[in-house]
Amino acid sequence: MQSYRITGAQIVTKDAVLEGEIAVECGKIMAVGEPHSSFSHLPIVEYHQSDKVIPGFIDTHIHGSCGCDVMDGEIESLKVITSSLYRQGVTSFLATTMTQTEAAISKALNNVADFNKSHAHGRHFANILGVHLEGPFISPDKIGAQNPAFLQESSIAKLKSWQHKANNLVKKITLAPEMLGANQVIDWCVSEQMIASVGHTNCTAKEALAAIDRGCSQATHLFNAMSGIDHRKPGAATALLMSEKIVAELIVDGVHLAPEIVDMVYRVKGADGILLVTDAMSAQAHGEGVFDLGGQKVIVKNNEARLENGVLAGSVLTMNNALKNMLTYSDCSLPEIVKMTSYNAAKSLNMHHYKGDIKKGADADLVVVDKHFQIKQVFKAS
Repeated sequence: MQSYRITGAQIVTKDAVLEGEIAVECGKIMAVGEPHSSFSHLPIVEYHQSDKVIPGFIDTHIHGSCGCDVMDGEIESLKVITSSLYRQGVTSFLATTMTQTEAAISKALNNVADFNKSHAHGRHFANILGVHLEGPFISPDKIGAQNPAFLQESSIAKLKSWQHKANNLVKKITLAPEMLGANQVIDWCVSEQMIASVGHTNCTAKEALAAIDRGCSQATHLFNAMSGIDHRKPGAATALLMSEKIVAELIVDGVHLAPEIVDMVYRVKGADGILLVTDAMSAQAHGEGVFDLGGQKVIVKNNEARLENGVLAGSVLTMNNALKNMLTYSDCSLPEIVKMTSYNAAKSLNMHHYKGDIKKGADADLVVVDKHFQIKQVFKAS
């Protein structure tokens, strides 16, 4: 359905909670608020007053879902992932790769490019807005669940090659600023308007601040897989938390970060400085068991995904649960939640003029949730 009116539910934008209706024609939001006679011909979709309409979630760090992974390099895997995410209210995302062989990364990037050529506008599939390269230009000292066998020296030539294979869909790269060649890569990212995100790093606060001054604008899963806050030897997390230039990813699943830390980040950075992400792997929406992540065995139990050595290996978090947890762990408002689950991501990708908010002229990427923030219905512009 491309033309309709949504009525009855509360409307949550990045600025306010509104009453009234949303009028949509041909996948575009035409009016928000008071009913307008110009749209009386549109069919009505009515909800309960306790329901809420929010912008579709945009997850800029997710590896897989429902038993499939971006690194599978298969069209069928991306069909499963995009279908699963759509059902969860994720209308757009960045397909995230792992530190793997050159051949495996290239295959995954080619596959995303091919998928977008033929499946980008599927009605019941989340849209792939681009690719997030998580590694391989990262530190062996903060490897997390990445595979140390496939670390590579920072290289503009390799990044250019991958961008070509992805048909210019690489929008973000996670890197460690202390690694050889990182400065040149950051400079190239800035020139190409690609997001350089500090992560999987053992750098000092001073090195992190230098990388920020150079153009790094995000933090990959703040606090996780990075040097932390020490009163004598401040690490990356210190600089990333204090810098107003940095928008920080947070995995708010109650496992990766303690609730008190989530609240602290909110108090320091505010809603404008936070991106809620899932960093979900293939086990998301697929139950417990043994899975694969970048060629490594992952055991999923009690909503935790861990390597055999106990290291956290992504998550099984969904965006609506990240939203609920954020509301529980902090005093944030519903409009602020919209910023953290959608608008900030769209802004980082320079798509905020038409995605990430409920306003006239924007894409009608919408999610209706009940009072418990369970997904009731998903609408997508195209």
